Amino acid sequence: MRRSFHPFLLGSITLITACSKKDDVPPAPTGPVTQQEINNWVLDSMRYFYLWNDQLPANPNTTLETTAFFTGIKYTDDRFSLLYNPEDPATYATDIRSKYGIDYSIISWPQRPEGVIGVIKLVVPGSYAAAAGLKRGSYFTRINETSVTAANAATLSEQLRTAATGSLTPATVSGTTITENTSVLLQGRPVTVNPVYASTLITGASRKTGYIFYNAFIDAYNTSLLDVFRSFKSQGIEELIIDIRYNTGGSLAAAAMLTALIAPDVTDKSVFVQYSGNNRLGSRTLNFSAALSVPENADPVSFSALSSARLHLPRVFLLTGSQTVSAAELLVNNLKPYTKVVQIGETTVGKDKGAVLVKDMRSPRRISWVIQPITYRLSNANGNGNYTQGITPQYAIDEMSRQPLLPLGDANDPLVAKALSVIDGNVRAVPEGNNTLRHFFDAGQQAAAASMVIIPR
Repeated sequence: MRRSFHPFLLGSITLITACSKKDDVPPAPTGPVTQQEINNWVLDSMRYFYLWNDQLPANPNTTLETTAFFTGIKYTDDRFSLLYNPEDPATYATDIRSKYGIDYSIISWPQRPEGVIGVIKLVVPGSYAAAAGLKRGSYFTRINETSVTAANAATLSEQLRTAATGSLTPATVSGTTITENTSVLLQGRPVTVNPVYASTLITGASRKTGYIFYNAFIDAYNTSLLDVFRSFKSQGIEELIIDIRYNTGGSLAAAAMLTALIAPDVTDKSVFVQYSGNNRLGSRTLNFSAALSVPENADPVSFSALSSARLHLPRVFLLTGSQTVSAAELLVNNLKPYTKVVQIGETTVGKDKGAVLVKDMRSPRRISWVIQPITYRLSNANGNGNYTQGITPQYAIDEMSRQPLLPLGDANDPLVAKALSVIDGNVRAVPEGNNTLRHFFDAGQQAAAASMVIIPR
C-alpha cells in the first residue's frame, strides 16, 4: 500500500525529504469499505512506522470502531499519537486558543468568594477576542454566564471549547473589590498572524538587550523574523531574550533558522537535529542546510541569506512555560551544543519525539483517515534528547505569581526581570511574587497537547 506524507499542522515541526515508502501490494480491494479494511490499514501502517511497533498486539479486534481500535493498539505510555478523519471535524483536536484567539488560566484568588479568578494570558492579534476588547492581564469571573470555581473550571472550559460560540464576563479588580462587567461574546474565527508579537530594545539594562516574543514557528513569516534580527544586529545588541512561554511549535525550517540566527560557530554543514526510529526506519542526521530547505508553507531561506542577521551570541535567554512544546522545545535543546542557554520560567511539555503523517494516496482513495504515529526520538548535535518530563529551567518562575500581568516585554515581568537580573550580575532586584498561588486550569495545555513534531518523509 502506498503512503504519502505532507506538512499539515500549525504547531508542528515539518521535515520533508525526497523519499517515500512503496510496498509490494496486492490489488486494491473493491466494493464498499469495511471497518475491518480500515483497521487493517491502520494496523499495517503502525507496524511499519510506529516507534513502538514491537508493542503492537498480534491479533487485535479489527471490528471495533476506528478510534477505539487505534486507542486499543497504542503503546500504553504513548500520550501523543493521533488519528483523525479530515471528513469528520469531530475527530480533530481543537483548543480554545486556536478557536477563539485567547489563552487563559484559572488561578487562586482569596478575595473572591469562589476562591478563584480567570486571567487572560494572551490575546491573538486580529482575533474576535481582541476586537471585543480582551487583552493580556484582563480578569474574568464567568464562562458562559456561570461563575467559575475550582471545581467547574475544567468543565466550563470544555463546554467553551466544543461550542460554536461562548462568553466570558470580564471583571475589574481594585484591591479586594471585584466588579463584574458586561459579558463578552466569543466567536470561533481562527486567525494566523505574524508570530513576532513584540520586539524591542529593553531600556535600563546594563547591557544592550533585545527582546522578542515569538509565538509560533511559521515559515510564511520567516522574513519578518529576519528583519527583527537585522535590526537587532544593526543596533549592536549584546544580550537577547526570546519569549516562547506560550509557543506551541511549528516548522523545523523556522526552528533551524532561529537557531542559526542566534548561535556562533554554526555552518551550513553543522548538525541541527538527529532522530532515530524503529528497526525498519533507523536513524538520520540533518544539518542546517538540509533543515532550511524544507519549509512548510513558504519558499526556502538559504543558510547564506542569514549572514546579515546572525548575532553570534555566546548566550541566549529563553523564557519558557508549561505549554512550550514541539519546535519550541527543539530550539531550547538544540541550541545547547552551540551556545549557552539560560532558561527561565516553567518546565516545558516534554515532547521529545516526532511523528509522520500517514494517509491513503491511492486513486480513488479508499481510506479517509489520517494517522499521526510517534515515529522518531529526537536529539541535538551532541546526541542529547530524552526530555520526556520536559526541559527544566535554571530559574523556575511562575509568571502568575505577580498580578496583574504586565505587557509582553515589560522589564518588570517576572521572567524578563529575572533575565535582566542575571545580565546585571544579580544586582537588579526581582519583584517578589505570590508563592502560594495555585493553578486550577490552563487553557493553553489543550494547544500544547495537540502539537507534535511532524516529520513527513
